[in-house]
Amino acid sequence: MAKKYLDKNVYDAAKERIKWCIENFDDFYVSFSGGKDSGALLELVIEVAREMNRLPVKAVFSDLEVIFQETVNYVLRTFDRPEVQGYWLCLEELDENASSIYERYFKIWDKNKKDQWIHQPPNRSYVITDDNCPENLKKYLQPNRVDFWSIELFGEFLCDEYNLKSICNFIGMRSEESWGRHMLVKVQKHRTKLNQFTYKTKSSGDRTWISLPMYDWEYSDVWKYIGSNEFDYNKIYDKMLKLGLSFPSMRTCSAFGEEQKKSLYYWKIFEPETFEKMLKRVEGVNFGARYNHTNINRGKIRKPKNISWKEYLDILMAELPEDVRKNFQEKFDITFRYHKVMYEDKLGLSPEFYILDSRAEEKEMINKGYPAKWFITYEDLCNAIIKRDFVFKKYGFGYSNKMQERIERMYEKWEEL
Repeated sequence: MAKKYLDKNVYDAAKERIKWCIENFDDFYVSFSGGKDSGALLELVIEVAREMNRLPVKAVFSDLEVIFQETVNYVLRTFDRPEVQGYWLCLEELDENASSIYERYFKIWDKNKKDQWIHQPPNRSYVITDDNCPENLKKYLQPNRVDFWSIELFGEFLCDEYNLKSICNFIGMRSEESWGRHMLVKVQKHRTKLNQFTYKTKSSGDRTWISLPMYDWEYSDVWKYIGSNEFDYNKIYDKMLKLGLSFPSMRTCSAFGEEQKKSLYYWKIFEPETFEKMLKRVEGVNFGARYNHTNINRGKIRKPKNISWKEYLDILMAELPEDVRKNFQEKFDITFRYHKVMYEDKLGLSPEFYILDSRAEEKEMINKGYPAKWFITYEDLCNAIIKRDFVFKKYGFGYSNKMQERIERMYEKWEEL
């Protein structure tokens, strides 16, 4: 979809969008991550709210515990400002760990591991922990779900607290960062849209509307706005700039997700004290810092020369921990079952035809004119294991209910360890 350019600059356009939302919803708040985009957005909302006599601005920060100390410092400075009514969440939550097959998930703010926490919850009245969490918020939490964030339904909590019929959640998402984010603005599917930048989804709640007033900003716009106005910002970006990181590589978020894991190596450069705590807190940190940004996670994998990829798969599966092996076996079984129904039962193809050993064999078949979607290769299955693709994104998988049930059983079993 082609972009349509407006006859105004992004600064004026963003302020108009923010003003429209403040006028059309009962209340509003900013989802604040401690990064540059949400930081710039919060300053924009404060600017408009001041003009409309709607200060202070509510802002919520979901603290994932394993974060930069510079992020902690920046959020403290921001939430201590009189223009901001902050909500700092330090709540138990399940997070993925793409750097280890032994601890695939870990619980942030795990009450059983207080002595290992990366940092302690700040001693501020606006900090919400599991000890002082309001009952109205507790009912929206799901601490054992890996695909749920406590911040997702925070708007519904605010509606309960202030007896609101609607609330606007300002998010600093920009379409420049990815095609998927661009499509959030363009596509109508699975959301109710009031306009191009304001929409509602099932996961956000019945009363919470999401607004993306900065969706058309570029990196240079964000930093120009911050720099020209001499606004405060997360000083970790100074270290990232000195290291020579590109703008898209400058991430302040957790370093353990599938997409973020390759950034783990520079944590030990920027904040060695934080990295030392991470080594004791989360399994696989040292391995991830060494290898996540290398070719072990991209490019071609290798096997012993005297065996087939199928034989190599059997060896890899036998070496995996039982829970991890069951996870991969489930994904592989579904893939084989899908191909059987779609191409064996419906098209009459034999397993010997569509199940291949290597990608080289697959390429030969494609060159002969056969569709790539027909084929499974054992090399792809080995690739998923070696690159720790637990969700099996190669074949379009996401987190299944069965995976979620397995995670919850695991945490119930080992709750006291």
